[in-house]
Amino acid sequence: MKKVSKIAIAKNYAQALFDAAADKNLLKETFQDCKKLAENFNISELKALNNPAWQTQDKNEVMKQIAKTLELSQPSANFLTLLAQNRRLDVLKAALEQFKHIYYKENGVCEINVESVQKLTSEQEKRLQQNLEKILNQKIVVNYNINPDILGGLVVQYGSVRIDDSLSGKLNRLEQIMKGKA
Repeated sequence: MKKVSKIAIAKNYAQALFDAAADKNLLKETFQDCKKLAENFNISELKALNNPAWQTQDKNEVMKQIAKTLELSQPSANFLTLLAQNRRLDVLKAALEQFKHIYYKENGVCEINVESVQKLTSEQEKRLQQNLEKILNQKIVVNYNINPDILGGLVVQYGSVRIDDSLSGKLNRLEQIMKGKA
């Protein structure tokens, strides 16, 4: 039997959640639910429910309490229960991330990752987002990451495009030129 990767499993669960939310016309609410789940839970603690010693009824009760506490939509609550019943809570974090990607893609939003050596000011973030939206001619969501290894500047990545305007990138390119490899 062929072993399926956790990412593939997470994509399947995320797509099922997306479809269920779309059927109920609750996509925005479900997107917010995914954010709440990712922010409010140590997902590794929920993995304990994967233990076969937990009875299905007990798992369902825990999931209902979580859904009630976070005021989750019905598709999100059902999603949690399904993961618990199938002992797949280990893919919850990846499934939430995959749902976000599906949601953005379906809504024409481009996800962009930006690396900088230190946190950008809110003014810098605003200008960068405006310029990127103008260049790409679409709505974007920017994920910022701090990476001291780049020494300075920015690395911008979206899809298969990578723009490396970092100091370390420039030094690496200069080194290649000096070695005669560029």
